[in-house]
Amino acid sequence: MVGHGLAAISMQAEIALHLLPKRPEQAEVALTAISRTSREALDELRVTLGAVRRGAEREPVPGLARLPARDRLAGAGLAVEVRVVGDPRELLAAVDLAAYRVVQEALTNVLRHAGVSSAQVTVDYRADEVTVEVTDRGVGPGRAGTVPADDGHGLAGMRERVAALGGRLSTGPRPGGGFRVYAGLPVGPAT
Repeated sequence: MVGHGLAAISMQAEIALHLLPKRPEQAEVALTAISRTSREALDELRVTLGAVRRGAEREPVPGLARLPARDRLAGAGLAVEVRVVGDPRELLAAVDLAAYRVVQEALTNVLRHAGVSSAQVTVDYRADEVTVEVTDRGVGPGRAGTVPADDGHGLAGMRERVAALGGRLSTGPRPGGGFRVYAGLPVGPAT
C-alpha cells in the first residue's frame, strides 16, 4: 500500500513540475494531492512498523472489500468505476489478498502509463473462481516519457501471485485501444 502511495506521489510530482511554469494554480492542486497521499502512506508505514515492533497483528489484510482507496486515486487524477458481479462472499485470505493486489497494481499502472483519467474494475464472484478485470482506454506503454509496463516488476509480480494460487492472468492491449488486466483465481472454502 505504501508503494501504491509512492507511485501516486511520483505521478503528481511530475504533473506539478510540468504545470508549475505555465499554470501554477493547477500545480498547487497536484502538490496538495502529494501532501495528502504522502501523509496517508506515512501513516500506513507507521502502523506497519509499529505492528512489526510489537509482533502483533494489525488491521485485517487488504482484500476485495477494501479495493484501492478511490479517494487517493481520484486525488492523483484517476477516477475508478467498480462493478461487482455475483454475490460477494468471504474468500480464502490468500485469494482475497492476491485479487486485491492485482487490482491495486493494475490501477497503479493505469495511473503511470495509460495517460487517461479513468479506469474500470470488474469483480466477478463465480461458483468456482473469482475474477478481477481492470481496463482503461489509454495510450498505454511506449508513450513518450513512459517506461513500457513489461520493463517493470508489476506485471511479473501479478503473474507470480496468481500462478502461486493456481490461477490465470492475461494482460495486454485491448482491441480499439487501452489495456486490460484479467485474473481468475480459484476459490475454496472460506477461512
